[in-house]
Amino acid sequence: MYDIRPLEEEWKKYRKKKQRPWYLGIIIFLVLLFLIFFFSSSSKINFNSLSAYFYTLKSSVSFKEVKSENVQHTKSNIVVNGPLMRIEVDKQVIDKSESVEDAPANILVDIPILDGKDEGRSSRSGKARKKIHLDIIKTTNITAYKDVENRFKRSHDTDDSLFLARSYYKKGNYKKSEYWALETNKVNPNIEESMLIFVKSKMKLGRKNEARNILTAYMKKSNSHEAKKLLYSIENGKF
Repeated sequence: MYDIRPLEEEWKKYRKKKQRPWYLGIIIFLVLLFLIFFFSSSSKINFNSLSAYFYTLKSSVSFKEVKSENVQHTKSNIVVNGPLMRIEVDKQVIDKSESVEDAPANILVDIPILDGKDEGRSSRSGKARKKIHLDIIKTTNITAYKDVENRFKRSHDTDDSLFLARSYYKKGNYKKSEYWALETNKVNPNIEESMLIFVKSKMKLGRKNEARNILTAYMKKSNSHEAKKLLYSIENGKF
């Protein structure tokens, strides 16, 4: 009888050798599956973390944009509300100015009034004073004229004295307009308006001969066209 055991051993070796590539292929396949699963799972984690990061960043940017919009809105409110407050103040001032009852006709005059700061600065350094326009009501603001008179006594500013002469003449107070025209002429004899107001005030006070003589002497000295016109109107009874 033949011994079968060696043949079986040989056949097993042959079978193992023949099946070895299959085993290797299965192992490689399993390894590949494991690697694919591992990388796919790790990539999912990375994508999730990245999406979470971008979501946080987007939320932060959105918050900053909303905050900046709120700041801009607040600033715009401040810019808008500022002028409205000033308009309300101006409206109150207008309402107060319109509350004067049955005031006489207004006279628009050029009155040189100093505010407190400019007056103090003027007394210390002798700088030029600021002039402003005031709408003076005919029968009131007597203290305003007194203030100008007192200021002229201190400064001898012909703007003040000429203003008083002009204003009193318009108001019909010819005695005072004559006085302040003369005071202006004493400080500066080259101001023609003061001389003309002085002559016209004398005419209104009834001293026509005196006014004519003064005007004639002034006209010969200055050859003034305005003086000639005034003298012509006086001599022809048109004044």
